[in-house]
Amino acid sequence: MSPDSERNLDFYAAKIAQDIVSQNKGNYEPEDIENLVTKTLGVLQENGVYACVLYLNMKNTDLHKSVQKNLFDVTKKIGLEPPNTSDSDKSLNFVSDYICKDLDTLFLTKQLWEQILLYARYGAKAAKERRS
Repeated sequence: MSPDSERNLDFYAAKIAQDIVSQNKGNYEPEDIENLVTKTLGVLQENGVYACVLYLNMKNTDLHKSVQKNLFDVTKKIGLEPPNTSDSDKSLNFVSDYICKDLDTLFLTKQLWEQILLYARYGAKAAKERRS
């Protein structure tokens, strides 16, 4: 990996979006992945990062957990250390204490998560089309 790709957050957004689709393809239909990612993106865009995590914690499916874990994993690239758990209280505390507290971090996280979810959405659509 070149030094430039280590600083390129769009590169990580694309990789994580691919992971969201590939990690869940065996257990979920591409339509289900696309549906969850699209709804999560809508919540993120309309209501913000904290609401996005609340939405993902609303249901306790492996797909919801996988999307949240992947979104949290990318925060390591911006200098944060997310909790290594699917516990909703810990994940919400992480968002409020480390992401929402700093406006620059909040905006960067929101933009990065939006990009990941957009890429994952189109990745799931492509998987659905390939299957047809």
